[in-house]
Amino acid sequence: MKKGKRLLLITEISTFIVVTIGMFFSIAWLEPITPIKQTFRIVLPFLLITYFFLFTTFRILGFYYIQLLNQKRTVEQLNNVFMKLSTKVKIDDLLKQSLECLMSFCHGTTGIMLIIDKRLKEYASGEVLTITINNMPENNTVVYAEKKHRMLTFFPSDIPLDINKKIQEMLLKYDFSKYRTIVTVPVASDNKIKAVAIVGVPEIHKRDFTRMCDDMKNIINIFIRELDIQIENSILLDEINKASITDPLTHLYNRRYFNKRAKEEFLKAKRIGFPVSIMISDIDSFKNYVDTYEHPKGDIILSEIASVINSNIRESDVVCRFGGDEFAYLLPFTSSVEAVPLAERIKKSVSQYVSLKNSIEEPVHLTLSIGIASFPEHGQTAQEIISKADNALFFSKKNGKNRISIYNEVGGKS
Repeated sequence: MKKGKRLLLITEISTFIVVTIGMFFSIAWLEPITPIKQTFRIVLPFLLITYFFLFTTFRILGFYYIQLLNQKRTVEQLNNVFMKLSTKVKIDDLLKQSLECLMSFCHGTTGIMLIIDKRLKEYASGEVLTITINNMPENNTVVYAEKKHRMLTFFPSDIPLDINKKIQEMLLKYDFSKYRTIVTVPVASDNKIKAVAIVGVPEIHKRDFTRMCDDMKNIINIFIRELDIQIENSILLDEINKASITDPLTHLYNRRYFNKRAKEEFLKAKRIGFPVSIMISDIDSFKNYVDTYEHPKGDIILSEIASVINSNIRESDVVCRFGGDEFAYLLPFTSSVEAVPLAERIKKSVSQYVSLKNSIEEPVHLTLSIGIASFPEHGQTAQEIISKADNALFFSKKNGKNRISIYNEVGGKS
């Protein structure tokens, strides 16, 4: 930029010199016997007019040169930002990267990303993502706390009251009172706010603040449009991944995902040394219910039972629809004996649940038969434990149903 300005100044001075010399030589050539003073008087008005137009022209050129440089810098900055965003696949990584970029635009030192959209929350790790680059000095904190902060909100500036209330709560929770300027950037599409970035900016002069607002306006608008596209792409990718590992009827994991997770957990269990149990459950006499109420209501029963089961498992457990009316459970850090209370809780909850209560008049109570096998007690591989849990389930079905059986290596099944 300095090199360009220097070149422009040299060109301007050179042009003035050339025009001046050229005009003097032109008058001298046209009127060779005219005295120098007379020549100067003749040339001076033309020189002044020419100087004025040259000065104005170069000022305009200088102005547009600066504008072009700023636009070039903006394009390069946005290009770098878009390159960074394009490398982020996960929603959390994408939002954190976008928050870092916004903080860079605003020269902020602390930022939070408040997630508003419910669909976006499903794929984010939390409602609030925070980034602190460096803390403000303590003496500045005291000074700023006594002042009212200056708020700058980008489009859409008309934020709904409920969202604005959350923003104010975040300002208090994360102590933004130490900042003189607070920038809020809604991430919106069709005036629907998906998230709000809040950036704390240290002390900045009012004139610099106004210039910063003007400079950032177009950048932020372009950035938010691109960010919205990246968010949609990331969510779409997550939804595709989720669909590939989820059973569409019960919304539990499918068998392919269960086998993958079981393999991973068993490798970890062997390396660290902790037990892993696998349970397989089956709805007793499910075929009779399907024959009685037909397949659509059978699907409803499966969906309802899956919901009951899912509400009773622990956070560390994995449950999937294993096939038909069978459900498989992966229980890390759990021995066969420790798995029994969980199996009892699930069996009891299912037996107490009234299925099809909105579809038929008579109450339908279902029961589960469950089989359990564990690593390292009953085998060393995931497939071996799954097979033995299935054998234990068969034993439960054969011996009266509505019961829990643990595979016993010595006696076969118990």
